[in-house]
Amino acid sequence: MKRFLLFTVTLLLILSSCSRFGEDVVARVDGKKILRDELFLYVPQGEFERMSPAEKSAQIDKMCDEYRMRYFLEKEGLLDTGDVKWEINTWKIRQLANTAYNHLIIDKIFTLQAERELYDRLRFEINVSHILIGYRGPRNTHSRSREEAEALAEEVAAALNADNFYDLAEKYSDDPSREQNRGNLGWGRSGNWVDAFEDAAFKLEPGEISGPVETPFGFHFIKLNERRELSVEPFETMRPELRDIAFNKWRTRFMLREQEVFDSLSIAGPVVYNDSLLNDFIERFVRLSQNVFYSENFTAFDILDVFDDTLTVGYIGEEPINKAWIYQFLKILSLQMPPRFSDVRSFRSFVEQHRPGVMLYRAALNLGIDRSRDYISYYNVYLAKKSASLFDKYYVFEKINPDPEMLRDFYENVKSELYFNEATVQVREVLLNDSTFAAELLRRAKAGESMAELATQYSVRNVGKNNAGLIPPVKRTQYGEMGVAAFNILDGEIAGPFKVGKHYSIIQREKRIPESYKSLQQVRYRLLTDYRSRHLDEKREEQRAMLHRFYRAEVNSSYVK
Repeated sequence: MKRFLLFTVTLLLILSSCSRFGEDVVARVDGKKILRDELFLYVPQGEFERMSPAEKSAQIDKMCDEYRMRYFLEKEGLLDTGDVKWEINTWKIRQLANTAYNHLIIDKIFTLQAERELYDRLRFEINVSHILIGYRGPRNTHSRSREEAEALAEEVAAALNADNFYDLAEKYSDDPSREQNRGNLGWGRSGNWVDAFEDAAFKLEPGEISGPVETPFGFHFIKLNERRELSVEPFETMRPELRDIAFNKWRTRFMLREQEVFDSLSIAGPVVYNDSLLNDFIERFVRLSQNVFYSENFTAFDILDVFDDTLTVGYIGEEPINKAWIYQFLKILSLQMPPRFSDVRSFRSFVEQHRPGVMLYRAALNLGIDRSRDYISYYNVYLAKKSASLFDKYYVFEKINPDPEMLRDFYENVKSELYFNEATVQVREVLLNDSTFAAELLRRAKAGESMAELATQYSVRNVGKNNAGLIPPVKRTQYGEMGVAAFNILDGEIAGPFKVGKHYSIIQREKRIPESYKSLQQVRYRLLTDYRSRHLDEKREEQRAMLHRFYRAEVNSSYVK
């Protein structure tokens, strides 16, 4: 009875949670909903469902924290200023344009029906035969014209049946392999044949013969001999792979649809310039670029800032090519250093480069994609993740500001870990390609010839050759046995040759440089960064607590059970 009551109470709590939130609401932060679609953009649904309750809770808490960061940065105005604003605008344009491309082009061909048909084809392997009536064309050099081939195909069609198929294949088929196989092409899977042939073959039932099917090779009569089922993954599991297969198989279809869509959008939104205003703008832009803003310290944005905000040089459909438009699409090219316009031609090329994206972006707005649930979910997740990195930079990392005394104390505490210089040895080296010559030079060096002169004359290591054999101080772990030997011999002693990669090294030890610490002055350039890195977790927790005070979060418990 107690177990029944416990189960009932638990069920009521789950149902209460669902009714309070709604099944598709994962959490609320500051009263704003986070939907399940957004959760599964953070982590794939299958992966989330395999998590333990504790892992699910941690994932949702992390997501809620990033939404808190977004709301905090929006309140502070940081998402609507500087390059952050342009980055977000660029993401919007690209996301909407890509979504419109998928809606107008991809989804019109790769429909759910087409997806299932493609999957069904992958489930089977077929055995087919054919009769080919070829004609002169790009794929063959047959003497027969297309009209003659079509007439012959009609003649064959009138006489063809299951009983005489192979006899007619031997008599009429232009497939060179007919003499060996009487038109039988054997077993094949989807992708083995051109589209038109495959489409017709997979629609047949065993024993059935198609009418004439035209491909670049000619007219085919196709007979399905047998069909057998293959072992494949379930439809839902294969869906991502099906999309890739479709792109490869139907590339021509996608290209033709793309051309059709862009032609239509171009007619609806032609590029129209005000030549007088465009010429005046470019003339002044180039003059400013050459005479005022000629230094590399200035950018195209600095030049644009000189122009009045009312500048408009043309239209793409109803979209004005104005100062704001030019600024935005230069930002898409580069947030910091976009190219400068050198003449009218370069400006027109810039517009043409972005015209397809502009047309798709406008199409997305006209279709209401920016108001769709899918887009809003993507936008919310993008902003939350972007905000997380910005918050970490501006309100965690850059909020760690120790005074000089704290930095000195930090230096003393970590110098043995971060700023330690291990012992090294200064050597003169002659590095050679040939082991026999290396042995000869070792003998000469030990007989008294100057290592400095030998290195200058023969060494293949440029830094040593140009510095009388002196190379940067060697660590014990460098250069294999040569590094170990440098520590074991005495000052002035000569040793070798040691194998170093493909070369042979002769060394003379100059001196041992004992271990030491980099001075405070030497590490001052990185000291603050190191200090901040060491205190990041502590500061993150402090700032996280601050966000939790400002923005309350409620989690739908049904998602963490």
